[in-house]
Amino acid sequence: MTVAIASGKGGTGKTTVAVNLARVLNAPVQLFDCDVEEPNVHLFLKGTARGEDV
Repeated sequence: MTVAIASGKGGTGKTTVAVNLARVLNAPVQLFDCDVEEPNVHLFLKGTARGEDV
């Protein structure tokens, strides 16, 4: 299954939704932050990502 969280407008909560969805899924996930200007998923994860399942 592939899920994409997207919006053309900034500040709509895309990162928050994506991180929380990745955390609550009971399955291995890959979370990609494709924001080229301000990628900030790492701020939500606080160092828990190690190239493994999050």
